[in-house]
Parts: sequence; structure tokens; C-alpha cells
Amino acid sequence: MVLSIKNLSISIGKKEILQDESVGVADGSKVGLIGRNGVGKTTFLKAILGQIDYTGHIEFDGKAAHFSQDIGLDMEKTVRQTLGESATIHHQNPFEKELRDIEKFLADPESHKDSAKLSRLTDRYVELSAKRYQHEAPRPTGKIKSVLRTLEVPEDWLDQTVGSLSTGQRAIVALAQILSSEADLLLLDEPTNHLDFKRLDILEKYLRSFKGTVLMVTHDRYFLDRVCDTILKIEKAKWVKYNGNYSDYVKTRAATFEAQKTAYEHENRYLAIEKDKIARIGKSPQKVKQGKYRERLLEKREIIEKPDMDKSSFSTRFDASPIHSPVVVELIDLSVGYDYPLLSNINLNVGSGQRIILIGENGVGKSTLFKTIEGRLPALSGEVIFDSQAKLGYADQEMRDLSEDSTLYNEIYAMLKDLPKVRQSLSMVGFVTDDEVYKKISKLSMGEKSRLNLLKILLEKPNLLLLDEPTNHLDIDAREIIEKAFLSYDGAILAVSHDRYFIEKIAQRKLKVSEGTIKEMEMKNDFIG
Repeated sequence: MVLSIKNLSISIGKKEILQDESVGVADGSKVGLIGRNGVGKTTFLKAILGQIDYTGHIEFDGKAAHFSQDIGLDMEKTVRQTLGESATIHHQNPFEKELRDIEKFLADPESHKDSAKLSRLTDRYVELSAKRYQHEAPRPTGKIKSVLRTLEVPEDWLDQTVGSLSTGQRAIVALAQILSSEADLLLLDEPTNHLDFKRLDILEKYLRSFKGTVLMVTHDRYFLDRVCDTILKIEKAKWVKYNGNYSDYVKTRAATFEAQKTAYEHENRYLAIEKDKIARIGKSPQKVKQGKYRERLLEKREIIEKPDMDKSSFSTRFDASPIHSPVVVELIDLSVGYDYPLLSNINLNVGSGQRIILIGENGVGKSTLFKTIEGRLPALSGEVIFDSQAKLGYADQEMRDLSEDSTLYNEIYAMLKDLPKVRQSLSMVGFVTDDEVYKKISKLSMGEKSRLNLLKILLEKPNLLLLDEPTNHLDIDAREIIEKAFLSYDGAILAVSHDRYFIEKIAQRKLKVSEGTIKEMEMKNDFIG
């Protein structure tokens, strides 16, 4: 086993993430880690890297590299400088636990009363930290040129700062770092978010042929099908392991549920029959004794719990403000960009109630177009003309309109000023309990933030939605619920997406952004061409 986990328990505050769980991952496996938003998938990866406290044992052989869903690159460095360093390599070392123990000691105010011990442990901490840095320090790697060719990173990216790139381009740079490292265990947290179809296809092929082991969090159903040979699902603080890809998991999970449901129904029928017999057994001392004996037998039977599919259970509907015009927004000879045009001479009508999906490679100007339509960026030339009844809602990739220090309740109460409506609205996107409603936004998973961000926009009842990668970070159940709500939405949708399931379900028109312009595509499942 390249990764061995025994009796692992993880808690964050009062919330149990995993409870006394054990699992092994074989060398060369490609494991998809799935589960609802907030169940602890990212937390589990952090535990493997020793970045959070846990009880139990985690052991892995070799070198691990980690792709974080927030990408986490230095925005001031150039791409060339960034790629000149390998990704941080994580080793298991004998002093990691000692470091954590010293950190706990130093955090305790009582420890400062023993100055001699404090001084000794501080010196030891500095020594061990230096050793850890030597283990983890980024080192140049000879694989970077071949990886850049594989990911088709153009030469003109290299001298740009990371901060000047699109989100998708930054993800490609981060992946280039990871894939060019010497790691034989890849821990990938949402690696498909932001990637265009070409890079998705490249990454799929790369990971399938990768000789090492991959453990990845992703909600991309196509990607899970094409890459994974094992699915590991976190549900109710437990792991359930399935052999095969995502489609195999769906079939096995459904068959298991039906078997559990049948067993539960049979047991309930049996118990009802037996209890009825006991109730009719008679009142004589001998009959009462016989009845109590039968009751004890029933009490000793193993309890069969009612099965469930562990699916997100919220349902939602999006309302649109009325509009009478057949066209909600018109783009006339529009050119967008910064110092120079990324897209030029765009002419596009968006019909009221129409669902249009934009696709195209990373960095070609899709998000820039949306920011220009919304008004965050001035147009270089041309016009954006809204109907007088148009009401715009814009969901960007960064979710900058969320107040990290606020609670979910306060964020929505500031809009509605009505307690029952706040609770009802939050329940529409899956936040029901007091623990969920009064949690700080900074403590939410990225998927939970995405649901909250979408709710804030839709409470304004826009009749034109600009959605920049709307399914990024959402778990699979939430994606399906949101997709269903969009299908019944009366307003217009103009969305950038690389989620192949989402596009197949939602799109009435597909537009491709390339070579500085926008072209209508045929409605077929040709995502790259």
C-alpha cells in the first residue's frame, strides 16, 4: 500500500469529519474522493500532509505533491520564476509529530512559567523546522519543459506575472509545477476547476498514464469516469470504498441501496408480525412469560437502519423579474480587453429566457467579456445595450461579494431584513440547521460559498444571469439540483462553463470564443473542436 490509514479520526470544532476509519490505497491507483460539500474532503487531504491535528495513523511511501483548490501561487512572481521552482514536496518524517507537540506546548500560556524548558523546546523547534524546510524546499526539476509542452503553455506566458493571468491560466501553471515535480503521490483538490476542454483532455490522459498514485477531489463526472479506478466517498463521518469509475459507483450505490431498502422493509414486516403475535398471546402467567421471552428475542436482533442515498436533499427555484422585450441585452460591435483588445467586433443578441453557454480556451477573454457587460470594465469600443426592464445578476469565479467575517444569517439578513425569509432562503440552497446558518462564511467550504453566492444573486430576481463557471466547487448532488432549477428559470442565462454535464443539460445555444471573436457552434457534444 502506498497510503495506509488506520483508525483515523478528525474533528473540526464540534463537527466529526471521520471517526475511527481505516483504508488502504494501492500503488498506482487513481482514487476519486467524493462527498457532499463540507463533509471534509479537503480536510482529509490536509491530514495526509500533516497540516491539521488528527488521531490514528497515516503512513505513505515516497514523495507527495499537493494541488490546492485556491491555487495559491505568488501573484507578484512571473510565470518563469514560478516554474523555476518545483512544487513543495511533502515527505513523512520522524520529527513531524514532535514539531506538532512542541507547537501545542508553546501555545499554552502555562508553558511560559518554565523558562528553561521553554528555551530548550524553542531551540529544538527551530532545529526541527530547519530540517523540515530541507525536506520540503522547492527544487528545480528537469521535467518542466516536457510538461509545459504537454499542457501547451505558450512562450508568451512566461514573462507575465501570475497575477495578470486568468484564473484558468493560473491553474495550468500550478498544475505544471505539480506534474513536473518528483512526486509519486499526487493529492489534487479540484484540479479540473477553471480548466478549458483542451487542458481537461490533456490532464485526463496524463493522469491515466501516470505511474504513481493519485488521490483527487473532483465533482467533474466525466473526469471521474475517465481517470478513476476507485471511488472513495465520505458520508456520515465514514468512508465507503467502491471499485471502478464514477459510473460503476452510481450503479453499485443504487444496487446497494435497493438491497438495503428491501432488507429494511422485510425486517419491519417481520417485527410487525411478531409484535402482533406477542400482543395477542394471552394474559395467563405462562403466556405472559412466553411473550416476554419473544420480546427479548426481538431486542437481541441486529437493528437494520433505514437506508438513504446520502444525497443533498434541498430543492430550490429561481424567480426572474418580468420582462416584455424579446431581447434582454444586445452587444453591438463590442471590443473588450485591457491595454489591447482580447475580443473585437462582437455582435450578439441574448433573448429573454434564452440559455447560452460560452466555451473557449483559458485566457481568451470570456471573463473579461462578462466584466465588461456587467460594467466592472469599460468597453474599448462598441456598445452594451440593456432592455429597460433588464435586471442583471453576475456570479464571478472569485466570489468577491461575500463578506468573509459575516455569518450566513447576517449576510442574507442584510438583504431581506426578515428572519423567517432568511431561514427559508438559506434552506433553498441547503443551509438548514442553526450550526449551518450561524457559521462564519470564512469557515465554509468553497462549494458552500458557491451556493451562498448564488443565493445572494438570485434573491434580487434578475432576469439575466451572467454565470462564470457556476458549477465550480459544487458537489455532484448540488450540481444536479442547481441544473434542475436553471431549467425552470424564466430569465436568460449567459454562462461560461467547462462542465460537460452542465452544458449538455442547460445549453440552448453554444458560442465558442477563439481568435479574438465569438462564433456560433452546432448543438452537438463537441467540446474541443
